Amino acid sequence: MNDITAIANMEEVKTLPRNLEKDDWLNCIAEGIDELSVTERLIISLFYYESLTIKEISLVLEMPESEVSKIHYDKTLELLNR
Repeated sequence: MNDITAIANMEEVKTLPRNLEKDDWLNCIAEGIDELSVTERLIISLFYYESLTIKEISLVLEMPESEVSKIHYDKTLELLNR
């Protein structure tokens, strides 16, 4: 992760609800995952439920790592902020 990405990630984390426990945010993700496209759903599922890294997911889906990372980050925030 480069410095710009790290800074952007730190700024966006401020938008997450602070009172969510890990089980709660996994439930938020699970509840909203059906609303995502197939690719978005795969990325979220592989990351949170199969414990693959972003790099591993990019290899499996044959997508650039930066695109997988962006989709993962954007969709996770979207699901948690619903």
